[in-house]
Amino acid sequence: MNRDTPTNNSLERQKILEGLKAEIASGILKPGQRLVESHFSEVFGVKRSRIREVLRKLEQDGFVKIIPNVGAKVAEFSQKDIEHIYDLLGVVEGLAVRVITPFITVDQIKSIEVLIKKMEATNKPPLFYEYNNKLHSLFITWSENEHLIKLTDNLRYRIRCVNLQTIFSPGQIAASIKEHRKIFEAIKERKPQKVEQLMRDHLFHAKNRLIKYMNKSL
Repeated sequence: MNRDTPTNNSLERQKILEGLKAEIASGILKPGQRLVESHFSEVFGVKRSRIREVLRKLEQDGFVKIIPNVGAKVAEFSQKDIEHIYDLLGVVEGLAVRVITPFITVDQIKSIEVLIKKMEATNKPPLFYEYNNKLHSLFITWSENEHLIKLTDNLRYRIRCVNLQTIFSPGQIAASIKEHRKIFEAIKERKPQKVEQLMRDHLFHAKNRLIKYMNKSL
């Protein structure tokens, strides 16, 4: 028995998963495009069952839509969908940071700073995306408002695909870092209203950068 097999299978699955995510996010695979199992089986040199498993995971993550008797397609979002979801995120995440700012602890401030430094240090968009998600998730979790947490999780789940696309848009990473730094400084200054407005501005600008990027790629 090869004890390495489960680990190798897991690494292989992760490699395929990240590869397809990157192609969807960068626009190589277009919204609405069919993802044919046999094609990717040949591309990655694996069984179709492995591709099927990856596609199911991509659907869970919001990157793919699997339609019965049709197959898998890259998820599609209208500009109006994106505008509405980002506008809602601006309100709820702005509320979250306003609520936590007066009570933020020294350890929590350190956690924010660690993530921002990691974001500043990486030049890999998918890794930046993970750090960014983690930072926003901390803000929401620290609010301790279960209704707000569920609402935000639902909104972010629906646009995971376009969130990653945002990171690939020109200038997004540099602008995002600058905006997060401003939010961090306002949190340290214990200015809840300022923090709320900065978070709303951050998501408003992220929305506009994404829409501009998507329209250019049409």
